[in-house]
Amino acid sequence: MTELPKISIIIPSFNQGQYIEQTILSVINQQYDNYELIVIDGGSTDDTVEIIKKYKTRIAYWVSEKDNGQADAINKGLTKVTGDVFNWINSDDYLETGALRTIGKYFLDNPGMHVLCGYTRCFFDVSNNTSHIYRMGIKKTVTNTILNVEMNQPGTFYRTTVIKAIGGVNASLRYVFDNELWFRFLGNFGIDGIGITDKLLAQFRLHKDSKTVYEGYDKFNEESNDIWLFLAKRFCFNRVLVQLMAEDIQHSKYMSSDWNYAFIDKVKMERYFSDKYMLGLALHGEYAQAKLGWKHRYKREFPRISRLLFSAFFKLFILPKQKIKALK
Repeated sequence: MTELPKISIIIPSFNQGQYIEQTILSVINQQYDNYELIVIDGGSTDDTVEIIKKYKTRIAYWVSEKDNGQADAINKGLTKVTGDVFNWINSDDYLETGALRTIGKYFLDNPGMHVLCGYTRCFFDVSNNTSHIYRMGIKKTVTNTILNVEMNQPGTFYRTTVIKAIGGVNASLRYVFDNELWFRFLGNFGIDGIGITDKLLAQFRLHKDSKTVYEGYDKFNEESNDIWLFLAKRFCFNRVLVQLMAEDIQHSKYMSSDWNYAFIDKVKMERYFSDKYMLGLALHGEYAQAKLGWKHRYKREFPRISRLLFSAFFKLFILPKQKIKALK
């Protein structure tokens, strides 16, 4: 019988001793023997280290020392990873029972697939009430998947080879390095190697000290805008459009990783942002660029049947009148 693949889980942590034991137990109690648990702690001053030591015989590698944040911790862990499949689970979240068996069996049965996307339940820490249950959003094309990003990192597991091939996570980012990793994966490998499961794989905790809740979405949006600006410059978008996009960023900190653009439609991406900044483009006299944005919005917001009816109406009634006037 073929052995199930080794699954490597990294837990980046810092001063979350009240949660990390549940996170560790959610991995080691999976009843899945072929796992590798790596804990990278940023020098916690609470009881985190004592809890890690409690389970050290079940942990392949751990360290507690100052680092440069969550992304840096994950990259440090990646240097120790030896498994076939990889993901990280934050020290305030945990894996669903049976998740590793679902993941391992999928990758064993589908050797040509690069990623498996399952569901994550987001819940409120105090009440344990469910906020929502969701899965990574995957559209028909890479470009649409990137532009309409629905990020579900805890429920998304990659083959380790593809993560190492694209250089791990980008440590210049604090909030959206999971988005950026996903974008670079899509740019390199496309969507054909992405699998989905209806199984619940992870639990994501919403609490007052988490980045998602405490630090707010504005900082997430600014980092995302920084990535969009990088792509706009790389794709040589309209000069005024790039200028307008830059105005949404107070301090550009994104240091680009290696990207592959083979699966990205640069024209469609520019039209998307021309739509977003359409008014600004028009106010700067960039009417042709604004018109491209309008066409994008028209196709996106009006159902296909409405466009067909409008086109038929125009051809049947408006054009004939214009031709008659021209003849006169």
